[in-house]
Amino acid sequence: MEKQGTAKFSPSAGALLPIVAQQTGRYDVMKKVQRSSCIIEPGKFLSTLPTYLPPQWSDSVHPEGKVYFHRNSGLRVVTESYLYNRDTAENISAWVMEIEERASKKGFVFTDQTELFLQLDGNNCNYYFVDHGVRTLFWLDAYDTSALGMLPVVSSSHLKTLLEAQYWSHIENFCMHSGGLPLNTIDDLIATLSHALLDNLTSTQSTFPFNSADCEKFRSLLISLRERINDGRTVCIVGRLWSMIMYARYETHYGEEQSRLSREISIIAKEDQEIQWSKPLISLLSLRAADQYLVHLEGLFIDEFVYGSAWDAFMASCMKGWQRSSLNSAALLLLHILCFFLPVSPLLAYVSGSLACLSLLTSVLLIHRHEELDMAGAAPAHAYLDEIRSKYFGMQGAAFAYALPKAFFLYSIIAFVSQWGLIVCQHICLPYASFCIGFMFLALIAFQYTTSRIQLPRPSFRVRLFRSSKEENMV
Repeated sequence: MEKQGTAKFSPSAGALLPIVAQQTGRYDVMKKVQRSSCIIEPGKFLSTLPTYLPPQWSDSVHPEGKVYFHRNSGLRVVTESYLYNRDTAENISAWVMEIEERASKKGFVFTDQTELFLQLDGNNCNYYFVDHGVRTLFWLDAYDTSALGMLPVVSSSHLKTLLEAQYWSHIENFCMHSGGLPLNTIDDLIATLSHALLDNLTSTQSTFPFNSADCEKFRSLLISLRERINDGRTVCIVGRLWSMIMYARYETHYGEEQSRLSREISIIAKEDQEIQWSKPLISLLSLRAADQYLVHLEGLFIDEFVYGSAWDAFMASCMKGWQRSSLNSAALLLLHILCFFLPVSPLLAYVSGSLACLSLLTSVLLIHRHEELDMAGAAPAHAYLDEIRSKYFGMQGAAFAYALPKAFFLYSIIAFVSQWGLIVCQHICLPYASFCIGFMFLALIAFQYTTSRIQLPRPSFRVRLFRSSKEENMV
């Protein structure tokens, strides 16, 4: 054990602070290290030398590589604080005694299902308890969920779901010393994934956090691990999957009075402040290219929850569309070479070329901006969508920006094709030119009528061959 100063630590010098399992800063780098050469003694590592830890404490190494320490006598305790440092070990031991004393005064009776987590933070100590029987977290005092950094809930059972998600995160982080999990935990997980697999295969709006391919992979993995449920690595796998599923159940209000049964359904009450008059304007300016983007963006962020698989599919579609627009715009720019050899309008040529350049430029910028978000998953997508959503315009601005490459290309095509009308008028007499242009215009209207979901109004002509008796009497 490393020797440090001899000053005794007293818990009265610090504060005991509540924390939850997902906010321990597990993946933060707390200390930088420096590698160096060393002397290898003869026979080094051939015999096991004692490692000095406080009495009744042992160490374990998480499958990811992080060492943690656990006490299995009396109140079970786990910590990631480095107990090979003597000062750290003394501080942890002092805090354990302090917490046991406070718990005794408050009338807490701990069982073999109770476990305490401790984390030193300067003179303070972060903590939480877990109960393996109930699968929940608890503390010595009452705290508001917002003070713990937890999300809001609608009921006591909803809070229980959220706390169970935190419990499984604890199991994932401290998986090597427990001796395994009950067999029904992995059996329930396999059954849950089996149902989710069917749900994904038969519905495009499944609320399960994994797609069908992932469900099948996880299910096959768990079936192969079922006989090794006492292995700490299996415990880690089960803990991580249950944590993600329980959080998804929190978001879908699983078991609550009003649950979310489809991704496209919003169940959270909110004040609608989004301006609506701008939607038709954006649709018109983008030649309706922004409509599909707006529908997808709003559908991806319903109740501020993002499904990673849905985001990845949407972003892949966007990238493909922007790449296609950039290629089309580049090809259209090359066609402008013909303007040097044909009697065209210079103004229309400049307008068409400028619009094609804008289409190409916006395509490249959008691809560059979203490369890091392509296949990024739920967490980065949630952060990004939360940033781009406007308080008053929602996702309208983002949808309009996404549609600009296609809109500029369509405007460029319109200006470029308009040159054909000028060429026809210059080389054909006006009646024939008018007929050709009119025929093309009618063909476009017919195309719109037969392919668009927005149908053109149909004129109705009612021809009556006879007058009614009432009209006869009025004559």
